[in-house]
Amino acid sequence: MASGQVKFSVSLPSGDTFDVEVSSSGTANELRQAIELQHETPAACILKVFQGGQLISDEVLISELDPLQPVFAVIARDTDAKKLLKGAGTHTGYQYLLENAPADPEDNKTRLLGPMPSILCVLEEMSGQVTEVDQLRKGQLPETLEFTGGKGVLLVPSLDATPLLKAAGAGSFDRVTVSVEVNSDAYNRGLGVVLEASKLVKGSAEQPERRNYEYNGFVSDDDDDDSDSQTCKNYIKFHPGMGGGQLRVEGPGGWLNQNIGFTPVAWTESGQKFHTLHLVLGANGDNLMRIEGTNAGEVFEMPWSNQLTDGQYLPAVHAWLDLGEEDPVVIGEINMRVHCTE
Repeated sequence: MASGQVKFSVSLPSGDTFDVEVSSSGTANELRQAIELQHETPAACILKVFQGGQLISDEVLISELDPLQPVFAVIARDTDAKKLLKGAGTHTGYQYLLENAPADPEDNKTRLLGPMPSILCVLEEMSGQVTEVDQLRKGQLPETLEFTGGKGVLLVPSLDATPLLKAAGAGSFDRVTVSVEVNSDAYNRGLGVVLEASKLVKGSAEQPERRNYEYNGFVSDDDDDDSDSQTCKNYIKFHPGMGGGQLRVEGPGGWLNQNIGFTPVAWTESGQKFHTLHLVLGANGDNLMRIEGTNAGEVFEMPWSNQLTDGQYLPAVHAWLDLGEEDPVVIGEINMRVHCTE
């Protein structure tokens, strides 16, 4: 053992044991990290270290611990909502959906993914208890969510589509259509969804110059609001109850408010019906925004360019409500149609 190092024997609930060495002048944080190098901690979990029946906090000095006594390492589910949201993509429910996505009866190359589970249910299953997310709640109608915050909140994490592609006998997909049901009584508030590309997206599609149209910036839990992080996001917003809907796509390749040719009826006036945003995202960066209103014949579509997928990774979906509001944005079903290549 090197000079200045101290050795601890680590015991696991399984009965397995191993030794780790840390600096005698360090803290228990270094001890925990050394244990994690040999005993992987799954996403959305935390490693707790005990000695003599007492939980050892990260700030405790190594010199205060007894190296002649074993330490016990226990993996526990994390209950911090922010950390759980970061690890949501590891939830087994998404893996099951990907592996068992059925083919479209009218197009065998297309796989149908969804409806996606409520993110609140996902977090509850991950943590083993009800997990509260700021300004996000279950809706008054079954299988709906209501969001009142002025910053985006995750609805569906970015997912690796490899299990779906493998089941379909495909190497990649050339496009995915993300369909989100949404409405609100929040008048004069741009609202809808944010699409965020996975940080693992690989592609050569030219990123168009960013058009900074947003009223208040979006920052996900694991990045900063800088120009690089923002190139992988688009905000799709419209105004229920406002003449012409004033729909826009903010971010790279987007466009300013567009008159969509009809007034999207607000939530209460519509009898609690949803407008549907269909967002067709190409692996080459060519995209199409299509909105269908609550009434027959209410349709508007317009293209934009920004690479949000590369044919393997599906984008994350966030709810959005400009500046926040007492009247929530109401989210219904979220579905995806994945069109596989040969």
